[in-house]
Amino acid sequence: MFHRMATTPELLDRELEQRVLALWGGVLGVDAGLLDRNGLVVVRDHRDIAAGHRATVRTARGTLLLAARVEAAAAATDPEAFAADVAARALAVGLLHYLAAAPVGDRDPRIRVLGSADRELLDALQRAAGAAASEEAEVDVEHPLAVGIVEGGRLLATASLLDEGVGAVDVGVLVDPAVRRRGLGAAVVIEAARQAAMSGRLVQYRCNWENEASARLARACGFTLWGVLTIAPRPSPR
Repeated sequence: MFHRMATTPELLDRELEQRVLALWGGVLGVDAGLLDRNGLVVVRDHRDIAAGHRATVRTARGTLLLAARVEAAAAATDPEAFAADVAARALAVGLLHYLAAAPVGDRDPRIRVLGSADRELLDALQRAAGAAASEEAEVDVEHPLAVGIVEGGRLLATASLLDEGVGAVDVGVLVDPAVRRRGLGAAVVIEAARQAAMSGRLVQYRCNWENEASARLARACGFTLWGVLTIAPRPSPR
């Protein structure tokens, strides 16, 4: 079981919430209207991952119970037990943040767009940050948009956008450990998020439950915590 300071999702304004529900409806393969309810809501998860896992998304309005087709009836019969089981046997917990409006403020003049020619710089940054941080960040110079701060021949911080579906992107960020706490991560995230939001796209920021620094960065950049996603393995057949 995961142990950490409590994290409380917040209500989104109605327009933003509708966009988020549309995104998740597309991800799960269901009509978004099925997600637009309060309390414990059982949702049939059509993704391949559902064959071996069960999950919940806790929001300010309640909890979505993501169940494979073969488990949907059981989840509906006792939703509290389903939710408790996922929490007790969690393999991973993630925080789902969304941006209500394009960030405002001055752009850091050191930021530039990155491309395939910057591959070696990114490789060096990933080595410095370590495998775990690089895997969580999911940044790449060949994503639809990648921005970064390069000084002295080193890529100090980068943020990139990964398509999450029609009209939505996920922003990832990676900062050299030697220059953390200097505002570089916020600078690149804000720039990437600003460009995405100004083009009309929904911007998502995900991070692991235990990564408190990343969660603070999301808040500092104007993102709101919408949901806590918890994933557990399906119980073994008895």
